[in-house]
Amino acid sequence: MPEKNKNILIIALALIIIILVIGVIILVFQNIRTEDKLDYLEDRYEYLNDNNNNNQNNEDNNSLDSSNNSSNNANQNISQDEALDIVLKDLKVAKNDIRDLDIELDYEAKYQKKVYEVSFEYKYYEYEYYLEPTTGKILDSFKSLN
Repeated sequence: MPEKNKNILIIALALIIIILVIGVIILVFQNIRTEDKLDYLEDRYEYLNDNNNNNQNNEDNNSLDSSNNSSNNANQNISQDEALDIVLKDLKVAKNDIRDLDIELDYEAKYQKKVYEVSFEYKYYEYEYYLEPTTGKILDSFKSLN
């Protein structure tokens, strides 16, 4: 009888492990699908925003109103170099000391607008900074062990 109980226990444990593995696979798949949906929504937003900007630019080009021109200048983005300078100044790090630099102006759902994402490696860490593109204000920063 004890041998039979052992076999039943082993079979029950094996079934529990199989069920847990299936559950993990389902959760991972759902997470991947959610990330794909977010990527699609971000891409769709960028497409719509770019089209809106193109239409706005066409209207601005047709207008000779100088007040519109001055307000457009106030909405200009800082350059990628300026964004990097802001981040390096915040960290007190020289540009020569960083590796794998990547700077992108992209829509971020978290902030519901386009932001500069500045990422790079320094020493044993990977850094990510998010900056407001018109003012250069640091919205968020992350540091993780590389």
